Amino acid sequence: MSNRETRSPPPRDDERSTSNPALARRRLLVGGATAVSVAVAGCLDGTADTDESETDDDAETDTTADEVTDDEATDDDAADDDDGDESATAAEVREVVDTYLEAAAADDLDTIDEVSHSLNPLNPAAWVEDGWEFQGGDDEDVGEYDLEVVVEDGTVNDVLEIEGAEFWFAEVDLEDEVGDEEIAVVEIDGDEPADGISLWALATEDGEWRVLMQGEVDDTPDDPEEAFEEEIIDEDEDVVEEIDWTYEQDGADDGADILGDIEWAQVTFTDEPGIEADTVRVESTIEGGSSEVYGEDAGGWANSWVTITFHPDGDQLVVTAIDGDDETVVHREHYQP
Repeated sequence: MSNRETRSPPPRDDERSTSNPALARRRLLVGGATAVSVAVAGCLDGTADTDESETDDDAETDTTADEVTDDEATDDDAADDDDGDESATAAEVREVVDTYLEAAAADDLDTIDEVSHSLNPLNPAAWVEDGWEFQGGDDEDVGEYDLEVVVEDGTVNDVLEIEGAEFWFAEVDLEDEVGDEEIAVVEIDGDEPADGISLWALATEDGEWRVLMQGEVDDTPDDPEEAFEEEIIDEDEDVVEEIDWTYEQDGADDGADILGDIEWAQVTFTDEPGIEADTVRVESTIEGGSSEVYGEDAGGWANSWVTITFHPDGDQLVVTAIDGDDETVVHREHYQP
């Protein structure tokens, strides 16, 4: 595995303490099956967490990672575009993405590392080296997805247009590093609605295509309330004691862009659970934040709290109690500015 620089956010004070030393928080960086689930988890004694242009010659396919063969790729390329160079690029890029997703489903960090660019800030292999936890697909099939090459002859600007790229590459001169390399951007749409749509930037390195950056397409509705469901309030405080929509993270006022421009809510859990659950998950519907709390014993999450991002134009927080394979929504609350 190569030695690669990572630029993970530093631990915050609110992630370093809890009344229960056996308690752990799990943050999920999720882009659906097509962007691979990465969990960063650890005991709360110091483990950090983190919470698009088109061309006329786009090459598109509906495929799974297991179904593409060299012959099929060649046939698709010939049908999509008579330009051999562009068709070859589309086929090569598709193969890299397929390999990445298949490796993620198999928890194969070595292969993910091989097809990731050395500058990829979201390479899970590099994060694991830094003490984080990777959660792949548990050998589940990747499933079907639409892959469309939206930019074949890309530039650094195309990379930086991907959501989050400017932050992750803030300390990297991408023009100097990859400006002379080939760059492509693909749009990936998972078969399941929950998978969402993601954009991946790939760039050549030592003559081979590598995954450089991944980000989700911002699909925030014009009116967030259209996505709201009926509120469910945990009036008996079986799980949720309080939600503070005005919570301020440590560091939000010190000029740190990653904290200062983000809205946070703090969800405090009861110290006397009224429901059996080994894990509690909190999600923000519009912003897409997700956090889980669990303990060694059932109810180990009690008397603790989590912070979660929410959308300033309107959002809803959904709290789910998980007991084995059973999941129950115990609280759903709206935020309306």
